[in-house]
Amino acid sequence: MPQIVRTTNDLIVNSLFLIGELGTAETPDGFMLETGLELINEILDKFAADGIYIPYLTTIDYVFRVGVDTYSISDMMPANIKQDRIIDLSFANYTVPSTGVNPGPQTSNFITNFQINSYLILTSGNSYSTGTSFTVVATAGGSLPAPLLPNVTYYAIFVDANHILAATSFSNASAGIFIPITSNGTGTGTFVITPTSTTPPPQPITTALVYPLRIINKATYWNVVRQTNLLARPGFIFLNKQAQESFITVYPVPDQPYPFSIQVKCMLNSLTNQDTLGELPPYYYGFMKYALGRKWLSYYPSANWPQQNEDEYQDYYMNLKNANETDLTIRPSVVLTAPEPFYWPNILSY
Repeated sequence: MPQIVRTTNDLIVNSLFLIGELGTAETPDGFMLETGLELINEILDKFAADGIYIPYLTTIDYVFRVGVDTYSISDMMPANIKQDRIIDLSFANYTVPSTGVNPGPQTSNFITNFQINSYLILTSGNSYSTGTSFTVVATAGGSLPAPLLPNVTYYAIFVDANHILAATSFSNASAGIFIPITSNGTGTGTFVITPTSTTPPPQPITTALVYPLRIINKATYWNVVRQTNLLARPGFIFLNKQAQESFITVYPVPDQPYPFSIQVKCMLNSLTNQDTLGELPPYYYGFMKYALGRKWLSYYPSANWPQQNEDEYQDYYMNLKNANETDLTIRPSVVLTAPEPFYWPNILSY
């Protein structure tokens, strides 16, 4: 059965139902809604300070850059995530080819559509991994899309099987800094891209396998790392939480632009009016309902709060406070110890 999507206002109303200050046919007044929202945020602040976080899970998709092992959450996060809200990793994996790799980039025609984006749209297979150098030329007397020029070396930023972006240097390509395309060029000829790298990085093909990354802590990372610049398939990942920004680091350093996914646990550190709580598991919603109902007792001394309600609240509280890990996907109504993550022993040989 699908979970009912609730909002902060629903949480306020249900907590008032719990203590008997609202009936089933009654609606909350402005004071209840405004004060209830303030109390919710007080609860979040209080429990965060006490080591209890109200998390939800979300997945971030990104692409490793060749030779880059550390990435900031803000570089790759969706717009609905704040970088200081990431508190833990739930899983991480990456994609590699299952039948080998293409030999490298080949000469290809391309077009652009600057009104939409700055992609170079390749008409044949794309093996231009990030950092691959190339030149472009217009045939039949045409002019290239601005500001691209002939006989100038550019560097590719891999997007997908048919799209790349152009950068002015290898370092810019590695950092994702691309050249904005401002026109689609002119003339009746074609635009041709030609690789200039003598040994271009291999590019994953469409058929692929997904490999997990072992999630470790920072201390384990420094106990494992022996050669910090080792280029290979990643085997480990750790989250480096900072006050204003969080980073992930993988080891070994990616040797190809592997697409990867990480599922992160985000802390709910504030809520506003009518915020959707659809990603909040039922266990945490119940905890918040009882915690908020308990807060209302300071405003409504005659409210109904029997010992049964207090016992239920204490049960929620102690389960969350004593938990080492919370499984939000398999059994969201209970607190579980997470299984040991995938372990890649061969990495220790490095």
